[in-house]
Amino acid sequence: MKRISLYIMSLLALSFTACTEDFNVDVAQPQSWEQDPAAAGMTFATAEVAGVDLGAVATDLVTVLSFTAPAVAEGAEVTGYDVVLDGKKTLSMNATGQVSAEELQAIVTDFYGKRPTARTMSGVASVLVAKDGQVFRVKAPAKNIIVTPKAPFIDTEYYMIGSMTNWVGDDPGKLIKFGHSGKDVYVDSKFSIMMEVAEGDKFKIIPKSSVDELKAGTIGSVWDKPALGSTVADAVLEGQLTTDNGKDILLANAGWVRITLDMMDSSYIIEELGDISPYMYVAGNHQGWNPATAPAVFASDFITYKGFVSLDGGFKFTSERNWDGTNYGSGGEGILSATGGDLSKVAGFYLLEANMSDMKWKATAITTMGLIGSATEGGWDTSTPMTFDAATVTYTVTATLTDGEFKFRANDGWDINLGGSLNGLTFGGDNIAASAGTYLITLDLSKADAFKATVVAK
Repeated sequence: MKRISLYIMSLLALSFTACTEDFNVDVAQPQSWEQDPAAAGMTFATAEVAGVDLGAVATDLVTVLSFTAPAVAEGAEVTGYDVVLDGKKTLSMNATGQVSAEELQAIVTDFYGKRPTARTMSGVASVLVAKDGQVFRVKAPAKNIIVTPKAPFIDTEYYMIGSMTNWVGDDPGKLIKFGHSGKDVYVDSKFSIMMEVAEGDKFKIIPKSSVDELKAGTIGSVWDKPALGSTVADAVLEGQLTTDNGKDILLANAGWVRITLDMMDSSYIIEELGDISPYMYVAGNHQGWNPATAPAVFASDFITYKGFVSLDGGFKFTSERNWDGTNYGSGGEGILSATGGDLSKVAGFYLLEANMSDMKWKATAITTMGLIGSATEGGWDTSTPMTFDAATVTYTVTATLTDGEFKFRANDGWDINLGGSLNGLTFGGDNIAASAGTYLITLDLSKADAFKATVVAK
């Protein structure tokens, strides 16, 4: 064993000797070497500066740190500066502590999102010093760099006022609310509405802040505050919004339209959908075969219609509030046909779906509805059951919640679950934030285009 060990040590010694030969003559030197400041004989220190509000910056460069160029030894020179933010991203910096405003905006929004809130990042600055063909990096101690990203103010809700509301500005109940996903408005800045309009209809847009002031009585009309209008008076399908003498937004043609606002860049898009309706009506034995009073199913894409309906035997889908349009019945098991007989389901409450692309339909019986989530007693494993009222198409429960999140789900499974905004629940939507307390929680499924919930403290 001793002789083998000595042999191995001899081989290792030879290998270490061989490695002193330079096999990297033609390989480029690395950009910089980490160097102990004491070993380099120099130090580098920075000082914090006032926070940077990128929304108020009109220049290409902004100051993030203050420092004095360090003294260097003879034969050495400073070749540059940089700063590492939160240990993740590196920005080039000039000799006065300035970085690119555009690059800083990209980094802070990547880290924290677009909401214009002051964000505190850790900044580790370095000076790069060249000497004897090598570049050494001398780091300064970490300092706070406070940055507010550039972004417009975006309200959480927007409303339509116009010829379709008789331009009434003193009654918030007359305003038509735009839909939203319920996500942070700086993550999803788009608000949309789908509606049937007349030729020549006009409208403007009212932010939630004005509606809140009207409800509080601090203003007598939403017109007391600036409304959002178009920068042009013509009927255009795409345009920019402004509060500076904004013009009425003109709808040139009658029919269904989808209007989308993007408040990040203050723009709007109008999609003319013509005579195609986002609704179909479920007339049948459950309500006396009267399309005029039938519950509706809804399709935001005009293809996949969904809604919760109480059925009791035969029924059909109707395209209009009468029998004069196209009426869809059975074309076989799970198939729709415009010439088919009645569809049928035993008495019960269902999620009803009709796909007009492949002409298929299905009805899923809803046997239970419950709360689920970290805020509920059963956590994410066990639903808290709710009580159904068929007359109002609502579920209710009085529940004690903890700080956390919850959703609504059917049949103690995840195939059918609702989340997102309480005023606009969607299938598979985001978890809903909850604060500790006891609440009466109501889930309203009566309108297929606007599932809603209320959470009222007890």
